[in-house]
Amino acid sequence: MRHRADRNRKKVSITLAPDMVKRVTEYQQDAGLPSFSAALEEMLWRHAMEEKEKAYYLGMSAEERSEQEAWTKFATDQFFKVSREG
Repeated sequence: MRHRADRNRKKVSITLAPDMVKRVTEYQQDAGLPSFSAALEEMLWRHAMEEKEKAYYLGMSAEERSEQEAWTKFATDQFFKVSREG
């Protein structure tokens, strides 16, 4: 997921626990990102998007949640129907 565009960046200095450095480094390697900074930024961006999604769903009314669940069930059923048919 490459969300980064050419935009201004600020250089910062951080101190992380060794296990966090290891996690970011592994993520960088697994994702094929060019730098530790790119990996950390992507991880933070993903977390921010997850928080926005969580807030969106928590803000739904019971009716909206019910409709969302119905659409999810429909889409899942259609996916498996098409998958079985070839």
